[in-house]
Amino acid sequence: MAQRKDVQFTSGDDRISGWLYQPPGNGPAPLLVMAHGLGAVRTMRLDAYAERFSAAGYACLVFDYRNFR
Repeated sequence: MAQRKDVQFTSGDDRISGWLYQPPGNGPAPLLVMAHGLGAVRTMRLDAYAERFSAAGYACLVFDYRNFR
């Protein structure tokens, strides 16, 4: 199962919260950056997609756009 970490990064003057999913193993992995469109937020099932991609060997950064809460 993928490991999920709570992470934060800056965008302009704002701090953005997200989840980082890392695939099994210790080596480098390609990274997918994922966010919902149409006003949805990461808690609306983006975790299911990130877990599947992570199981296939990808790291995934899942976040919400600024001002989406």
